[in-house]
Amino acid sequence: MSDMSARKNLATSSVDRMQRVFCPHKMLPAVVTASKWQMTDGHWTSWTIVDCPLLLAGLMDCDMKCLSQLEEIRAADTVA
Repeated sequence: MSDMSARKNLATSSVDRMQRVFCPHKMLPAVVTASKWQMTDGHWTSWTIVDCPLLLAGLMDCDMKCLSQLEEIRAADTVA
């Protein structure tokens, strides 16, 4: 596999979105990064919060209730 082909494969194997949400636990707004990954052709994981400024660095101890606010991303994002 060529280097360019490998880069293209990595670029299409995940989808990242930044979205402003309201944290129901901290009662603060935050711009989070949500990601999903391609498992097989046409099959993707669910959205997961991968970065949140309200959490300490490296700590992801959160129930991700803000994911329900990303509904418009899930509905609008159709990855071919």
